[in-house]
Amino acid sequence: MATNGKMSDKPTCEIINQYRKYLGDLWSNAHAKWETIDTYYNRTFQLWPQGMDRPEWFKPMRARSLIDHAVDHQLAHEPVISRTPAGIGEEHKRNADILEPGLKAIMDEAALLEPNLTWKQVGKHLLLYGYSVIETGLETDVLKNRRDKPKKARGEDEEEFQQRRRLWEHKKKTMMPFRNRAPHPARVLLDPLRKEPQIAIKHTHRLAQDLYDLTAGRQEQKGAGRPVEVNLYELKENPFEMVLCSEWWSDCWHALATDDGEMLFVEKNTWGFVPYAHAFSGYGQEPTSSSEIDPSYMAVGLIDHALDTLKAQAQAVAGRHNALIEATFNPIITTGEAAELQEQLARGDIIEVNTRGDVGRMEMQQLPRWMFASEEWLDKDLELGTYSRSLAGIREQGVSTVGQQAILSTSASRRFVAPAKQLEHLASVSASHILQLIDVMDLDLYVKGHDISPKVIEHDYSVRVSFELVDPVLQLQHREMGMREVQAGLKSRETYWSADARLEDATGERRRLLEDFVRSDAMVQKLLAQEVARELGLLEMLERQREQAMTEGGGAPPPGSPLEQSILGPDNLPLDQTMGGAGGAPGGGPGGRPPRQPLTPQAPSPSRVGQEFAG
Repeated sequence: MATNGKMSDKPTCEIINQYRKYLGDLWSNAHAKWETIDTYYNRTFQLWPQGMDRPEWFKPMRARSLIDHAVDHQLAHEPVISRTPAGIGEEHKRNADILEPGLKAIMDEAALLEPNLTWKQVGKHLLLYGYSVIETGLETDVLKNRRDKPKKARGEDEEEFQQRRRLWEHKKKTMMPFRNRAPHPARVLLDPLRKEPQIAIKHTHRLAQDLYDLTAGRQEQKGAGRPVEVNLYELKENPFEMVLCSEWWSDCWHALATDDGEMLFVEKNTWGFVPYAHAFSGYGQEPTSSSEIDPSYMAVGLIDHALDTLKAQAQAVAGRHNALIEATFNPIITTGEAAELQEQLARGDIIEVNTRGDVGRMEMQQLPRWMFASEEWLDKDLELGTYSRSLAGIREQGVSTVGQQAILSTSASRRFVAPAKQLEHLASVSASHILQLIDVMDLDLYVKGHDISPKVIEHDYSVRVSFELVDPVLQLQHREMGMREVQAGLKSRETYWSADARLEDATGERRRLLEDFVRSDAMVQKLLAQEVARELGLLEMLERQREQAMTEGGGAPPPGSPLEQSILGPDNLPLDQTMGGAGGAPGGGPGGRPPRQPLTPQAPSPSRVGQEFAG
């Protein structure tokens, strides 16, 4: 492939077209194969060879069910974030614990803002086509809205402007500029030999109005972020016209051009990476005799080599169904005049016959047993080429116990280890790109109660994303075993929380446990009860009641309710005044009176708080 210049050079329409043609030819066999697979998944394939005039009553949905069951039962779609601290020390550990739930919230929100569930779509592409692409990026419009403070318009009322500004302040932190997309793999052209490619071309249709808004917005940009080249797209008669475009990404440049040869804009890629990653399913294999790169041998899906069997099964079902219909709705026969009989039947007349055999139905054809048993070997062939029906929740024939079924399911599920690993790696690359963008763009995000900023990232973009199929029974057993190991001193609590309990915020959980220990202390409970009583106006009421009783009776009354005892301390005074706490004199009770029981080595000490977690 001949190009004018290096990859780092500013792209032109000619360079984009050259790369698009080169990569398009490279992927042409794979794209043609995917089109065929689509016909099986969507049940639009040609059942009989051309020239064979046979009825197509219906086409079974076996291909679609194979893919959908595998995606739903063997690939998880809920990401779990794991972050290794960027250094040694409590500060690095705390930042990692803050980052994990915050990044998960960002990835969940970025995926849910797309029409389809992103990670489920990535998994479906891996199993259906044997290849998948993930796109991670920023919505420039959303980012601009987050950064641009509202300005008072000419003639705008001050109250309206302040209301508009307050609304912007409320929405600012919750605006999600990130997106995780799963484009169709045929729409994105990448180098098949690079997991994180240096060049990407996305071939899509765009509305003419969107192209105008896109170029007009970039023309208005000022400063360092202004594009190197911008050409305003001219709207024609129909603003909703779909325009075929090619979007170019490299390590250095980002550009958009129409297929007609019009460059719309060229700008520097300030992100530091190409926002795409791709992966093969692991079912393919490069052929020995191949002298050229052909990704179609690597992009092998779950049903690639089962298409012949799927068609044979569909033909068998169609043939059996046709025979069943002909046998069930067999024609009427007569020894008389057929035309006259047909006319009588159309009028609904009562037909007079001489003998019982003059009119009747054709004898039903007896379907042979082999016709119903012929599909068994097709099912076995499909299972050998795809997966066992046990993975779809169907009990295998001859299996009578839960243990036997579990063993078969575990063995069959190993077929999905490779695509599951690829899914996790694609998600990890996407998460790393998000961290890099937060750091480079100096973003401070608040998502679902979590704050994440460059401070907690520490310029370290390494992160691991996993998708786990959770079995509640096995998970409970795993946690119980982990607790026993902690009690035996074979495992730390930190490891238990992360590996067994699967907590994303271990630092926060440790603090919450310590808070529970503090609150459980009797003295702390009294102080909390007193504070609540003061907020409810009960404390002053109890004090007045006590003073009145002492005035009338000449002495201290006996203790009242348990609530009163928990609120008032010694000498019928609030506990904080007795201890010299809030509301009391610095040295003790009112007037600097010392506590009723001085703190001496002989005095009983409060319970040890959080002793188990002090280390």
